[in-house]
Amino acid sequence: MKFPEDTYVKVLDVPADFDWKTIEYKEVDIANLSTITNESGDTVASFIPAGLYQIATAIGSTFDIKDEAAIPETKAISGNHKQTIYFPAKNKYATIMYEDLFPSKGDMDMNDVVVGINIEYFLDNQGRVLGIRFNVEPRAIGSSYNLIGLAASIRSNPYADIVSEIYHTSNPNLAPLFATSNSGSVYYPEEGITTSQVIPLTGNLRAHIDNDVDLFLNVRNIDSYSPVEKFSVTAEFNSNQKIHFSNYTLLDSLMEGKVNVDIFAVFDTRGKEVHFKGQKPTNKFTIQYFLSTRPKSDFSTVDNWVWAVLSPKSIRHPQEFVKIYNAYPNFKTWAEAGGEVGVEWFKNPIIDSLYTRHNFNYVN
Repeated sequence: MKFPEDTYVKVLDVPADFDWKTIEYKEVDIANLSTITNESGDTVASFIPAGLYQIATAIGSTFDIKDEAAIPETKAISGNHKQTIYFPAKNKYATIMYEDLFPSKGDMDMNDVVVGINIEYFLDNQGRVLGIRFNVEPRAIGSSYNLIGLAASIRSNPYADIVSEIYHTSNPNLAPLFATSNSGSVYYPEEGITTSQVIPLTGNLRAHIDNDVDLFLNVRNIDSYSPVEKFSVTAEFNSNQKIHFSNYTLLDSLMEGKVNVDIFAVFDTRGKEVHFKGQKPTNKFTIQYFLSTRPKSDFSTVDNWVWAVLSPKSIRHPQEFVKIYNAYPNFKTWAEAGGEVGVEWFKNPIIDSLYTRHNFNYVN
């Protein structure tokens, strides 16, 4: 296997300990069956039972708690499940952006894969998680790779078989990137994984964008917009692995007694996984990528650049070949301050540097 040459050039002075996080956990003590909304009036949780919760949300968010009348227990997670916690909020999408040239730094435009992500955690009447639904909104592909996959990794400490069955609303096109079995429309966690359970979301992201001619999709304003197909993937959990929601984390370091949810991209071959900083690869990752140049084993470079960035808001992505810190001047300020200021770095962008051919309910 041939790996890229070491061409690292330091362009931002990012503190070595900066974790690149844009979300935090807010502790909420619920006394009665309640619905939670954020400062924008968006629903963060609906009809959740009494208990202590750690809810992942945008840094600086505030919550309002409203008591609800009792409702019948919802046992099935298919359909309109009432007892749900959302990220970032009900019917709202966060933005995930990946670079594909790992382990090289790449062109830093962060648009090789751009998707909107909405996560629903389905609870029982004791606040335990019955399953998770990932709602995916493909937005752009600025990568030259033909095969691009997305997956979620469920990692627990101690390890447990949490996921039982997986359902897709669209053909997931899993082969050849993901080795999983299926029985009709029901899929199972990827086979051969012993450190985490992998939920393949799609094995061919391009198949969800209506353009099989062009290589670059929705990253240049000179091109026509390519319509996208939203899809959902629901993972149902084993009945003997009902774990309270407060023991779930999102894109965080794995702690004892916790279950962490990671979302990663795969480019060209199964072994080329691109994760957020601090996340662990699966055991199908090609470990030589950590040895070939100078990336650290936490998916960051020696000068603390990363290949994945999340905004808890729906934001525009840079056009092709426009570095993200040029399109978003506040991004540089935020990164170099180690996250101490400007977490809403997507405000006041250089609009001509961003993709504006279509509006995915953007806040900017």
